[in-house]
Amino acid sequence: MRVFALTILILALVLVQVLLGGAGLAYGLPANLLLGLAGVLLVFVRGEKAASQSTFWSAVATLALAGYVIGRSILSPVEYLARWDLFLTLGVTVTYFMVGWFFSHARQRLVMVGFLVSLALVHVVVGVIQFRQHDNYMLIPWMIRSDWEWRASGLYIYPNHLAGLLEMICFLALGVCCWGRVQNWVRILGGYCALMCVVGIALTGSRGGYLSTLVGFVVFCGISLWAIRRVRPDRQWPVTLAVVLGVVLLIGGALFFMLRSSAISERVETVYDPTNMRLLMWKSALQQFQLSPWVGTGSGTFLFYAREFRDSEVQADPIFVHNDYLHLLAEYGVIGAVLGAIFLGFHLYSGFRGLRRIVNSKLKQEWRTSSNELALVMGALCGVAALLVHSVVDFNFHLPGNALIGAILFAILAAPSADLKPLGEKPRRGTAWLPWVVPVAAVAILILAVPLMPGEYYCELARRAVRDRRYAEGQALAEKALSYERKNPNLYFHLGEARHFQTQNMQDPIARAAMFEQAAEAYEEGLKLFPRDTRLLLMLGRTLDLAGRFDYAEEIFQRAFAGDPNFGNVYAYYGLHLKLQRRLPEAEFYLRKANELHELELSVPALAEIEAFKKSEMGKGFFPATDPPPAR
Repeated sequence: MRVFALTILILALVLVQVLLGGAGLAYGLPANLLLGLAGVLLVFVRGEKAASQSTFWSAVATLALAGYVIGRSILSPVEYLARWDLFLTLGVTVTYFMVGWFFSHARQRLVMVGFLVSLALVHVVVGVIQFRQHDNYMLIPWMIRSDWEWRASGLYIYPNHLAGLLEMICFLALGVCCWGRVQNWVRILGGYCALMCVVGIALTGSRGGYLSTLVGFVVFCGISLWAIRRVRPDRQWPVTLAVVLGVVLLIGGALFFMLRSSAISERVETVYDPTNMRLLMWKSALQQFQLSPWVGTGSGTFLFYAREFRDSEVQADPIFVHNDYLHLLAEYGVIGAVLGAIFLGFHLYSGFRGLRRIVNSKLKQEWRTSSNELALVMGALCGVAALLVHSVVDFNFHLPGNALIGAILFAILAAPSADLKPLGEKPRRGTAWLPWVVPVAAVAILILAVPLMPGEYYCELARRAVRDRRYAEGQALAEKALSYERKNPNLYFHLGEARHFQTQNMQDPIARAAMFEQAAEAYEEGLKLFPRDTRLLLMLGRTLDLAGRFDYAEEIFQRAFAGDPNFGNVYAYYGLHLKLQRRLPEAEFYLRKANELHELELSVPALAEIEAFKKSEMGKGFFPATDPPPAR
C-alpha cells in the first residue's frame, strides 16, 4: 500500500507539472484529487510514530500556519477567490506530512527526486525550443502561454515560475551528485541534470532566478566545505580549491553563455531595475495591509485591492504581489506573517541540526564522505535558500507546481532521517497523532474538490471557446457548467461574453436586444459573487450601453471608477459610454485619459472617429475651445 501511495504522489507531481503547474483551479484540482487518494490509502500504512523534538515542533508550526490560512480562507469576503489558497494549502499539507512521516527513508525520497529531475529535463527541452523559435511553443498545443517571445517557460506559462522550479530541483540533483551514496553513473547523471537546470534557468530570463540560484550555490559551497572539514580535515584544502575552481568555472561558463545572447545579456545587465513595476505593486500591498493589519483582508483580496490602489503606471492586472512575504502580510496580516516566520525558523533550525547530526553521528564515525540523507538535506537547504530569495520578487509559493516541491523540501528539513538513533536524539513522546494529519486532510480535499471538478472543467472549456471566438459553443458549455457550479464569478463572465459577442452577427433587433439582456443578467449574477470585479463591471456597463440603458450603465461605470480609478480600460469604456450618447467633448476627454494610461485598443479608433467628426461640417462649433469638465 505504501508503494501505491508513493506512486500516486509521484503521479500527482507529474500531473500538476504537465497542467501548467496548476495555474488555475481547473488545472490544480486533478493533482489535489490524486493527493487526496494517496492520503486516504495511507490510512492502512503505519507512519513514523516517533519524532525528534525539532521534527515535532516543525510539524506543529506547519499545522499552525496551515490551520490559520485555511480558517482565514473560509472567512474571506469572496468565496471563489479564497478557494485557491484553501486547496493549495490542503495539497501542500498532505504532501508535507506524507514525505515527512510516511516516505522518510532516503531511498523513497531519491525515487521522488529521480522523477522530479526527469520532469525538469522535459521543462528544459521545451524551454530550449521556445528560446530558439521565439513562437511561444507549448508541448500540448491547446495550452497557450502569454507572449514571452524568447523567454523559456517550459510546461508552465510564466518563465519566472520555471526558474523557481528548476532552482529547487537543481540543488537536489547537485546534492546527489556530490554527496549521495550512489553509483558513479548516478553521480554523473545528477551533475548533468543540475547543469541542465542551470541552462534552463538562464533561458527563462528570470533575473530573480539568476540571483536566487547564485545564492543557492554559495550556500551549497559553504555547507560542503564545512562538512568536508568535519569529516575529512586532511582533504580540506584540496577540496576547498576544487570547490572554488568548480564554482568559478560554473559561474564563468554560465555568464559566457548568457552574455553571448543579446536577449539574455540584457536581462543580466538589468538585474537591478529601480523602475520595475514590482515596486509599485509592493506599495499597493502595503496600503492593503493598513486596512486590516492583524488578520489581513482575506484570501484572494489582493486582486481587487491592488486595482483600487494601483499606480497609473501599472496597467497589467496585478493578480499577485510578486513578493510572497508582502502577499502573506497583506492578505493574512501580522498573525499570518508571524506564523510564517515561526514555520521558517523551525524548519531551518531542524535542517541545520539534522545536517550536523548526520555528519557527526554517521559520516564522521565511519570516516566516509557520502550519505543519501546528507545529499537530500543539503539539496533541500540550498533549494529552500534559493526559493526564499526568489520569493522576494515573485510568487512561487502561490503556484501549486512549485509549492508542492517546496513542501517536499521543507518535509526533508523537518525529518532529515528516518533512522533516529544515529542522530543521537531521544524521540519525543506523544507524537503518534501526527501521521493522522495526512488522511484527515486528504478526506477534506476529496469532500471539497470532487463536487467542484465538473463545474471547473466545463468552465475552462467555456473560457477556451470564448477565447477562440466560438461563442455559441461557449454559451452552451457555460450553461452546462452552471448545472454543477453556481458560485464561480468567472463562469458568469464567460457566459456573459459568449452572449454579448453573439449579438455581432444578429440581424433581428428584437433577438439582439434579448441577447443583450441575457448577457447583462449573466454579468449581474457574477457581480453578486464578486461585486468589485472590474471585468464584470466594464462588460456589464458596455452591454447596457449597447442595449440603450445609459442611466444604469452610468451607475455601473461609477462603481468601476471607485474600485479601479487608475485603470486605462475604465476610462476607455466610459469614453465609449459618453460617445454613444453623443456627448463627444466629454467622451474625448476620457478617451484621451485612457490613451495616457496606455490603453490603445479601444481609445485610438474612437478618438480617430471623433477627430474625423471634428473636421466635418457637422462637427464645426460642436466642441468647446477648452477641455470640458469630467462628466463624473
